[in-house]
Amino acid sequence: MKNILIATVAASMLGACGFMTPTKQYAGDVQGTTGIAVIKGFIGKPFSDDFHTTIRGYSKLDTTGPGEEKQFGIPGFTDYPREIQVLAGEYKVQVYCFNGFTSYRPSKTLLLLVGETYLLKCEVRDGQALVDIHTSDTY
Repeated sequence: MKNILIATVAASMLGACGFMTPTKQYAGDVQGTTGIAVIKGFIGKPFSDDFHTTIRGYSKLDTTGPGEEKQFGIPGFTDYPREIQVLAGEYKVQVYCFNGFTSYRPSKTLLLLVGETYLLKCEVRDGQALVDIHTSDTY
């Protein structure tokens, strides 16, 4: 009975973290995976040492003019998507990494190619959060 209660509480807490559904971050018609890049956050196993990774926002770095910028969530809550779909280009992605009551907010600059899926995984080393990138052929 105690294990069921703990599992229920843990599932409720993860559900409350607001892993929003994948969100299309470009104008126009929905494109297939061959026309976009997908950024996903790593979600670890409950009660493991893995940090869960969600996406706080991004900036598209554009050398020809003002870049696009988007922030997700509501201040004080972690209503961040686990996956976003964007057009190819260079982006600075801000993530929210958490495990229990420990959290970090690192960012990473990425050159995204069409047809690729990028899995972002937080690794904490010596008190610093780093964002490791895995492409669809490495995870």
